[in-house]
Amino acid sequence: MNPPAPLPLPVLILTGFLSGTGIRVADPLLALIASGFGASVAAAAPVVAGFTLAYGLAQPVLGPLGDRLGKLRLIAGCMALYGAATLAAALAPSLGALTAARAVAGAFAGGLIPVAIALIGDRTSYETRQATLGRFMTGMVMANLITAPLAGVAGDAVGWRPVFGLLGLAALAAGVPLWREAARTPAVAHAPGVGALARYAMLLRRPAARRLLLLVGFEGALAFGAPPFIGAFLVEGHGLSFTGAGLVLGAAGLGALLYTRIAGWLVRRFGERGLLVGGGAGLVLWLGGVAAAPPPVVAATNLVGGFALGAFHGVLQARGSEMLPESRSTGMAAFAFCLFVGLAAGAAIVGALLPLIGYRALFAGAAAGIAVLAAAAVGSEPTARR
Repeated sequence: MNPPAPLPLPVLILTGFLSGTGIRVADPLLALIASGFGASVAAAAPVVAGFTLAYGLAQPVLGPLGDRLGKLRLIAGCMALYGAATLAAALAPSLGALTAARAVAGAFAGGLIPVAIALIGDRTSYETRQATLGRFMTGMVMANLITAPLAGVAGDAVGWRPVFGLLGLAALAAGVPLWREAARTPAVAHAPGVGALARYAMLLRRPAARRLLLLVGFEGALAFGAPPFIGAFLVEGHGLSFTGAGLVLGAAGLGALLYTRIAGWLVRRFGERGLLVGGGAGLVLWLGGVAAAPPPVVAATNLVGGFALGAFHGVLQARGSEMLPESRSTGMAAFAFCLFVGLAAGAAIVGALLPLIGYRALFAGAAAGIAVLAAAAVGSEPTARR
C-alpha cells in the first residue's frame, strides 16, 4: 500500500483561521450593520445566527461529498465559494440579502473544518493525530482571539462592508494553494458506490460511534452552550464594563491556545483517559468557579476552562476521526452535526432557564452536568482503529 501523501498543514491552519473568522466577524459589527440598514439589533441578529445554523445543517450533505469527490477538492471548492458568498455579503443591498449571503457562506464554511479533520485522519497515525489536530486548531483559536477586537476596530474606522470584503478576498486567495494541493494529490475513493444514506446507516450501526455522537451532543449543550453567557453574567451580576468582561473572557482563548501548543506532549504524558479526566475536572472547575467566585478568580478559571475544553474535546475529536475510517468525511460530518445540534439545544435551554433560576444556578447546573458527561466519556470505549 502506498504511504499517505504529505499533509499540507500550514494551508489547513489558514483554512481553520478563515473559517473561524467567518463565525466571529459579525459579532462586534452587529449594531453597526443594524444602523446601516435602519433596523434594530434584534432584526439584524439573523446575520450571526444564519451563518452558524447553515454551517451545522450543511454537514450531512458535505461530509459524504468529501468522501466521494476527494477531501482536498471539497475543501478548495468550499473555500472559494465561501469567499464569493462573503464578498456578496459585503455588497448586500438589504438586510435580507446580507442574511442570505451569510447563510450561504456558513453552509460552505461547513465543508472546511470537519473535512480538514477527516483529511488529517487519513494522513496521520492515530498515535500522532491529536498532536496534529492540536496544531491544526491553532488557526481556529487565533480566529477566536483576534477576530472580534480587530473587526470592531476596523468597523469603527472603515465600516462593516470593507471588513466582509477583505475576508472574502482572503478566502478566495486561500483557495489557490488549496486547489494546487488538490491537483497534485490523486483523489482517494472511500466506500465506492455506497450512497450517503448507506454511509450514515453504516456509522449508526456501530455502538462505539453511537455513544460518541451522543457524548459530543451533550458536550455541545453543556461545554459549548453555557460559556457564551459568562460575559453577560460578568456585566449584569458583577457590574463589569464590556471591556472588563471581554478581558476576562479572553483568558479562555489563551488557555485554548496553550493547549494547541502542547497537545502532543499531553497525549504522550497522560494518555486519552488522563486528558478526559483532567479536562472534565477543569471544565467543572471553570463553570463552578464562574457560579461561585469573584471576577479575578473567574479570569483564572476561564484560563483553565479554555485549556480543559481543548483537552476534553480534542480526545472526542480524535476518536470521531476513527468512527468511520473508510468514509472519514461522513463520520466527521455526523460528529460536527451532533456538536452543533447540542450547542443550539443548550443555548435554547439556557435562554429558557435563565429567567427562572438565574446565572449562578445555571452555571452550577452546567458544571454538574459536565461532571456526569466526563464520567461517561472516561468509561466509554474508544472507536475502533485501523
